[in-house]
Amino acid sequence: MPVGNPLLRLLTIGVCTISLFCISSCSSSRNENTPEYLSSIEHWQQLRIDSLKGKTGYLNLAGLWWLEQGANSIGSDPGNRFVFPQKAASSLGNVYLEGDSVWLLNKSPEVIVSSGLEEDSILIYTPELERITMRQGDLAWYIISRGSEYGIRLKDYTHPQIDSFKGIENYPIDISWRVEAKFEVYAEPKTVIIKNQVGMDLETTVYGRFLFEIDGDQYSLEPTSPLDSSTYFTMIYDQTSGDETYGSGRYIDVPRPDENGFTYIDFNKAYNPPCTWTEFATCTFPHAANRLPIRIEAGEKYAGDH
Repeated sequence: MPVGNPLLRLLTIGVCTISLFCISSCSSSRNENTPEYLSSIEHWQQLRIDSLKGKTGYLNLAGLWWLEQGANSIGSDPGNRFVFPQKAASSLGNVYLEGDSVWLLNKSPEVIVSSGLEEDSILIYTPELERITMRQGDLAWYIISRGSEYGIRLKDYTHPQIDSFKGIENYPIDISWRVEAKFEVYAEPKTVIIKNQVGMDLETTVYGRFLFEIDGDQYSLEPTSPLDSSTYFTMIYDQTSGDETYGSGRYIDVPRPDENGFTYIDFNKAYNPPCTWTEFATCTFPHAANRLPIRIEAGEKYAGDH
């Protein structure tokens, strides 16, 4: 058989060698942390700490009480149904639950209501009403709903835990944990039961799932957000849960998929649920479809008491 032009054969071998080297290098470089990526994750980590310590964070939670139908008295006096910290007035009023509506009756003059109303009977919650906050000094409280239950969530903006907070330990940042995912929309949305920290079973609609690969193996996760959300809230449980990470799992906010259904799940942004920091949160737990049989050694770790 003819051996062909030796120079052409040499050039061909060289091109192939260069091509293989390029493929290997390109593949490797996709998994290398760039300064820009490191900076973006470090910035995200700092925002997490700032958020936890801020007024809308969870380090300032100071109480949670579930309302009964009718009048529920609040204040620092032990005779109240729900006893607030001593810095509160002895009587702050009555929180009155009727069906799915909540009213504030007999309001103390020291209480400021964000709606600005000063009537004897102030509507402070319906499912359609924008959140109304009540405040006295450093304390603020508002109504939350969980399923068919309604509660008072209390915040103390000078809570000692804010200053004693030592930050969050994270796994080393590794861009290989940022994986491409394809969102598969279910032909029919399905209803799943999500459990929460306070023992409730909550019905949630799931519209689809993320399909992705890690080390050549395929996995999936089901977010619990509507399809028009800007980010898809996703709960995960993996083989680090209860070991190096929080026992009931972690959360990830995944960017909304593009028009072709593709997005990225960045496990470096896996974060602890609020129950990590306080007993007064109502965290939801990952359902069975989101229990991964591998270790996700990325994102926030956990060492604590809750």
